[in-house]
Amino acid sequence: MSETVPETPAPAEIPSRSQRKTLWAAVTALSAVIIGVIAVGGIALFSWVLSFLQPVLVPIAAAGIIAYLLEPLVALLVNKGWKRPRATMLVFCGFLLALMLLAVAVFVPTFGQASELAGKWGDIQTRIGETVKSSYATVRDRLGSPVAQQYYDKGIDWISTEAPKWGTQLVSKLTGWISTGLGLIGYVIGFALVPVYLYYFMKEGPMIARSWSDYLPLRASEFKDEVVETMQEINGYLISFFRGQMLVSMIDGALVGIALTVIGLPYGLLIGVFVGLLGLLPYIGSLLCLVPAVLIALWHFGAKQSIPAADLASYDAAKLITHTLPDGTSTYEVYLHTWSVLPTQVWAYPLIVLGLFLIVQQINGLVTAPRIVGDSVGLHPLTVIFSVLFWSLILGGLLGALLAVPLTAALKVLFRRYIWERQLGPSGDAENRPEQPAPHPEAPEDKPATA
Repeated sequence: MSETVPETPAPAEIPSRSQRKTLWAAVTALSAVIIGVIAVGGIALFSWVLSFLQPVLVPIAAAGIIAYLLEPLVALLVNKGWKRPRATMLVFCGFLLALMLLAVAVFVPTFGQASELAGKWGDIQTRIGETVKSSYATVRDRLGSPVAQQYYDKGIDWISTEAPKWGTQLVSKLTGWISTGLGLIGYVIGFALVPVYLYYFMKEGPMIARSWSDYLPLRASEFKDEVVETMQEINGYLISFFRGQMLVSMIDGALVGIALTVIGLPYGLLIGVFVGLLGLLPYIGSLLCLVPAVLIALWHFGAKQSIPAADLASYDAAKLITHTLPDGTSTYEVYLHTWSVLPTQVWAYPLIVLGLFLIVQQINGLVTAPRIVGDSVGLHPLTVIFSVLFWSLILGGLLGALLAVPLTAALKVLFRRYIWERQLGPSGDAENRPEQPAPHPEAPEDKPATA
């Protein structure tokens, strides 16, 4: 009877399946960390380079934006039979003439108001402080409850301590932003070249649109075609945004300037011009202009003048303020600029200014922006605000704020094409996908000039 030989157990697998999973997880995590470090370093390097080149890049970006705005006029003349150089020169000269007329009609008075405002800024701060102090006692007495008055006193003390710090930090931030973005000699020289950039962008627009893809460092392939198609889609977002938003910002600036002038607020023209200029920064531009407008309203309509008792009959009794001194005598003051319907309610005027800004913003959101810009970029308002703040920090100052919405729209294009659509699959949700903006229309080529 033969004995059965026991089977030799198979050698253990080295590494085991669990060890391989752990090893691959560690390698994947390490790779992700390395890729993240490289990405952060690349972004930091890219941000530093762009910040360093701002005096060169911002004028070029400004010329490109203006060329985007003027291209439909040039294309219209070319379609009517004009040669492109002649059409470009006519539109270019017309733009410069309109800019000169605008400078004479708007910018010269605006600069005068700006210098006057700078000279009165110290008085504005003093007057606002006096208005706040005079209103403090009135509000405190109307509270009635000692507990409410105690909390009110604590709140006022905290605001009086912290508000100057906020103001100092805000001024320092704005000063640093302006000094790095606008205070460079190279920046001034760069803006002097904007007309040159603009003319050649307008003249060579069709050639650039036809041949820019030839300069990509990629061989002819499906990948290059994909890159070109993606960049054309991003270009469509750029055109839709800048053309529409510029017109919307000009309308907002005109509405704000007219409204503030009608209610009697000084420097209303100056504020309206800045609303128009900063309109390319959606929501942020209007907010930056709202703060000085409210402060100027508090200063202007809170202006008072002491008058003798003998002249009381010469002033509107509703605007008079009587102060009874401890010895029983009285002194009199009169508000100089308040309306008859709101003779002494100084705090109502900043609220009126705030209401005007809100009305203009509602007109923007419900009428002008939907009709002119539409959903060309397709970004939520909170996304727009966050993008302006984010890119201002990443790219530094004016350039980041100017390119914030287009860059965010470009990221949206990349995510939609290469992440979201792939997750949806080939069938996806194409029927519900929003319509994309059309690519940049090329103007028809010029026929060669005959001798």
